[in-house]
Amino acid sequence: MKYEIPKLLKEHENLIKGTFRYSNEISFKREETKPWDSKLGGCPYLRNNKEYPTDQIGKPMLFLAQINLEDLENLDELPEKGLLQFFVANDDMFGLEDPILVKYIEGYEENEERLVKKHPYENAEYNRNLPFSHSGKIYFKSREMPMSSSLDLFREVFMNKLSEAEYEKLGDDCYSSDSRIGGYPYFVQNDYIGFDDSDFLLLQLDIDEECGIMFGDSGNCVFSIPKEALKNRDFSKVVYDWQCC
Repeated sequence: MKYEIPKLLKEHENLIKGTFRYSNEISFKREETKPWDSKLGGCPYLRNNKEYPTDQIGKPMLFLAQINLEDLENLDELPEKGLLQFFVANDDMFGLEDPILVKYIEGYEENEERLVKKHPYENAEYNRNLPFSHSGKIYFKSREMPMSSSLDLFREVFMNKLSEAEYEKLGDDCYSSDSRIGGYPYFVQNDYIGFDDSDFLLLQLDIDEECGIMFGDSGNCVFSIPKEALKNRDFSKVVYDWQCC
């Protein structure tokens, strides 16, 4: 649903609406997935096991999510077709200190007989380091959202233009938790990456009961990319962060 400007903030309607961005809100279902589906965990789209990415020491990375870009709406910055896959280093810090990999597969085939069906490296140790307890299928719902109150940019845009009561009300309304692509991220502690107008939220994974998602103690993760890098399909510029209480 689109954010409705409350009566207290009506005189600032244009300012608030000027920050609106489209977001594709994510919901999860514990369902079987096809290799090319949008999914949390499970087996990524692979033509053979050798394609599975490893870290700097040759250890298989954690596969967090895959997005089929045709499932998304109103996100013009992204390619219209293809798959995005999100991998982080396989350790008990969900790869926070290590290089990540966001892989863009522009062309893919929908022939299960020619594709890998089972995760080649999944075992007890691998599963123990995942930030979720169940894999599942990802569904999307598009909406417009105002700027997240957890951004440093929010304070720059609104603090000196709103009264204390107005600022507090807008800050409460713009608590942008939940999983999504596009729109604005929510930072549990601080906006360490300095997300601003030139950035795009590639993926946010937040607390979810259906698949048991949680980063640390009530935390979430954010993948952000400069819009210019996204335009050039340069996913080496993706910034990854996760925070918890």
